[in-house]
This record gives sequence, C-alpha cells and structure tokens, in this order.
Amino acid sequence: PRAAVRESKMVRLLATVLCALLSCAEAFRPAPRAWGGHVAARSSVRMAVSKGDLVDAIAARAGVSKKMAGAVLSSALDVIVESVADGNKVSLVGFGTFDSKERAAREGRNPQTGEKMQIAATVAPTFSFGKGFKDACKRSYSASVATRTLNGHEAP
Repeated sequence: PRAAVRESKMVRLLATVLCALLSCAEAFRPAPRAWGGHVAARSSVRMAVSKGDLVDAIAARAGVSKKMAGAVLSSALDVIVESVADGNKVSLVGFGTFDSKERAAREGRNPQTGEKMQIAATVAPTFSFGKGFKDACKRSYSASVATRTLNGHEAP
C-alpha cells in the first residue's frame, strides 16, 4: 500500500512537471508595464527560465517540497536522456517527442581557411513539439499581439 501511494504521488508530480514545462515561461514573465495610459499585458522582453525556477514552480503547483520536485524533474530528464541515447523515442502526448537522428558523413569547409574537410557521421538528439505545446504558444502569441496593439498603435 505504501509503495502504491508513493508511486501515485510520483505520477501526479510528474504530470505537474509536464504542465509546468508547458506554462512555466508564462509564470515568469515580467510584471505588466504602463504604456501611454494603458497597461500592456506582456513585455517584449524574453526571459530564460532556469532549472531552479522550474523546480520552484513545480513545487508550488504540486504542493511538495523543492527537494522532491527537483528529484522528480531530474529523474524525468535522466530517463528521457537515457531512453533517447539508447535509440528509443520518448513521446509525451501534447508536449512533444524526443528522438535521435543519424546524420550521414559529409563534406564541409573549415570556416577559417576555407579548406575542404570530412565531417564524420553522428547521431543527434531531436525534439518535435506536440500539438498542445504549439497551441499554447499560438494562444500566447495571439494574446500578446492583441494587447500590444492598443488604439491602432503598436506598443514599443
């Protein structure tokens, strides 16, 4: 019974991690700023969200300690990396798909000398955004454009 309860908590926490990943950037946007007597809903400033910021957001949403949120996030990322490195595809419905792609050997040029050189074949990780992720970005962008255009004027 205890293991089932703990596993259930971990599954809920992982679901919260994925939700936080989808909306984390929105949570860390700067406060609205005044513009020409109006308040613009979003700033044109783009922000980077660190792993620590993400752990804080997950802990707050899931109602768990930062230590547990950090452990779950790290574990989830480790499993994804290991799976893709082993040649498996990791698909998170609505979020995206992690995969790897083989790149064939090819000829390139040294940018400093212009000399031809052989580039070895390699395997590179790839990510394809899911429909839910794309839709969230489109909604966010549409709201941003709508609030930047006030009374026919583009916000600075």
